[in-house]
Amino acid sequence: MVGATRLCVCCRKHPVDPAWRPFCSERCKLIDLGRWIGGEYRLPGERTTIDDPDS
Repeated sequence: MVGATRLCVCCRKHPVDPAWRPFCSERCKLIDLGRWIGGEYRLPGERTTIDDPDS
């Protein structure tokens, strides 16, 4: 769709400044980052371990 405005992926509001896309603001960007860091978002798949080269 031409001219369609996408909603913020965090709060579902219309973005004020396109510089923050896909978010509407720095606040929503940081909320989303916190959710990733806090483990709220996970990618599907089997859990793997990384071999320690020092052992």
